[in-house]
Amino acid sequence: MWWAALWVLVIAIGAVGFVASANSVRFAHRVTREAEALLAQAETGPTVDDRLSSGLPLPVRRYLSKAVPSRERGVRTVRLRHGGSFRPSLDGSWLPIRGEQYFATSPPGFIWWGRVRMGPGMWIDARDRSLAGSGNMLVSLESTVTLADSKGPQLDQGALLRLLGEMAWFPTALLDERYVRWSPIDDRRARALLTVNGREVSGVFAFGPDDLPTTFSAERYRDVGKGQAILTPFEGQSSDFREVAGMLVPYSMVAAWRIDGRLIEYVRWSVERIEYDVDAPF
Repeated sequence: MWWAALWVLVIAIGAVGFVASANSVRFAHRVTREAEALLAQAETGPTVDDRLSSGLPLPVRRYLSKAVPSRERGVRTVRLRHGGSFRPSLDGSWLPIRGEQYFATSPPGFIWWGRVRMGPGMWIDARDRSLAGSGNMLVSLESTVTLADSKGPQLDQGALLRLLGEMAWFPTALLDERYVRWSPIDDRRARALLTVNGREVSGVFAFGPDDLPTTFSAERYRDVGKGQAILTPFEGQSSDFREVAGMLVPYSMVAAWRIDGRLIEYVRWSVERIEYDVDAPF
């Protein structure tokens, strides 16, 4: 009878929901374990004053003298939470996203976990990371169905560039010559070279009239589907700088690709909470 069929449907929906809920907990525990390992191996950063007086390019020296005026030691670890919006395709709709991210500065690395709400009761989890210079992007539907588990040289490059651009959240790392080297371009721009475990990437920081970074640009691999990625001009934008723990850091970040002369945004993040020199995840 119809009520028996309805009862079977209700049970099936409940079972699917239970599985998704259980897998969501497992996904969260996996990210937590990875973050714990990242934070545990972090070493103490270098003394700040020694590097500020060295031969940095002029715009970099102006920026860091303003951004880290009251810190004696470099940041060791970072944890942050953010909200914002994201669109999975460049011509798609913007969807709400919430995420948390963890950084170690020596050696440099990060773990990021974001959750995009696709609709009522439907979400996508994504975990991005760069550890010892190796990148990995894991994407899962409702923490259950794996949509992507990408690795390889192109992911390594993209994750390291992300790490370099996001060092604006912990600018003392930009003074650590073991990993970051600078070369001048002009009065408002300088190129940074990041080296981690033998892998290298570079990008250009541009600084505004207030001496704070406005954009980070580089040639970065972009996923175009079917396992293919192409080098594409990438641009990250930083704004809404606020003082936290003796540093000026951006509370707004935007990521975009420049395609056929057009700047196409795909990420808009707003920091909700950021903390330094922590030993455990949220």
